[in-house]
Amino acid sequence: MLERTALGIIREIIEQYNKMAFVSGPRQVGKTTLAKRYQDQFGQSLYLNWDTPTHQKKILTDPLFFEKENRDPRKPFLVVLDEIHKYARWKNYLKGIYDQGKDEFRFLITGSGRLDLFKKGGDSLLGRYFSVPLFPLTVGELKGELSGLKDFKEALGSPPPVSAEASEGYSRLFRFSGFPEPFSRGTSSFYNRWFAERKTLLLREDIRDASAIREISLLEHLAHLLPGRIGSPLSLNALKGDVGVAFETIRDWILLLDQFFYLFRLAPLAGRLARTLRKENKIFFFDWVEIEDESLRFENLVALHLLKAVRTWKAMGEGEIHLNYLRDKEKREVDFVILEKEKPICLIECKARDENLAPNLTYFQKKLSVPTAVQILHKAGVCKKMHSDGLIQWIISADQWLPILP
Repeated sequence: MLERTALGIIREIIEQYNKMAFVSGPRQVGKTTLAKRYQDQFGQSLYLNWDTPTHQKKILTDPLFFEKENRDPRKPFLVVLDEIHKYARWKNYLKGIYDQGKDEFRFLITGSGRLDLFKKGGDSLLGRYFSVPLFPLTVGELKGELSGLKDFKEALGSPPPVSAEASEGYSRLFRFSGFPEPFSRGTSSFYNRWFAERKTLLLREDIRDASAIREISLLEHLAHLLPGRIGSPLSLNALKGDVGVAFETIRDWILLLDQFFYLFRLAPLAGRLARTLRKENKIFFFDWVEIEDESLRFENLVALHLLKAVRTWKAMGEGEIHLNYLRDKEKREVDFVILEKEKPICLIECKARDENLAPNLTYFQKKLSVPTAVQILHKAGVCKKMHSDGLIQWIISADQWLPILP
């Protein structure tokens, strides 16, 4: 069984810092499996799921129910609460049990909604938890190693040779997604059944129950249109006309799909260049296999790998790291830029098979003095390293470059 690299982050948060660990991620990404895996390693523990009526009743009728468990009081006791964010008063509940029980108990919280959205100045839980993102599997995670930002920056100068395991893992991810069950099954027929059920449950249960949307069929229509918008700045005005709802409704629905991990948004880098776009976000899916076009699916897969890396490094305490894209009013564009403390450290351009270095990559690299620029290819067997004015440029296959990310 593959051990998820997020386990190491959870272990540090709970066992070293005695904070609540908030694990959030898409439906069916493996949160419950991860929580129970950590339970097995921790020792004495208890698991409750808000979606289970008997568990829900126990939480509501006896908030400190876990104190009545048989346990060795000399050792900490782990309480795992799954999907607790569906409880209307979950923040106050967690604040109460943590403040009263933190000396003897440890708390692991999981949910399919964006628990990290509540990390705000007025948040009653502030200072009591750290967030842990759980993403679909990636090429780097299949290695079973959790690489930090320092490892990544070192590997930018010389990525390791491609391995047969990385090539096989990359091919399987591209075809069946990074969600554990369809990835492990490895058949298109299973993926198709799994995808249809997951999408229906996400839209018609999770989002509908949380938001009380009446026009659920229109939300489904929006979700059907979005795969064709991957990789380009998203026009909400165009979408409102296609779906037939108000601008504010489209805006709110996109935010809702983001909150429930159906998609994620990527903002343009602003402030460093004159004449850059400042508003239009791009969107990408957590399940890239939904995208039929090979080039767009590839760009989405890379986007997810990069987002996972950036959010994982933040969860590891690596500092302020961000992911954006570059596009100016002359429509020069680079797909992705990674920034550390607001300074660009790497540009990434996705090409399915083109081995000619993209002119825009060189333009923005020199304009912003970015140390490394990478043109990453879906095509296998390519590894070219070049230098331009003291800056490094790569043209390299995805199965060789992606493993340097966590």
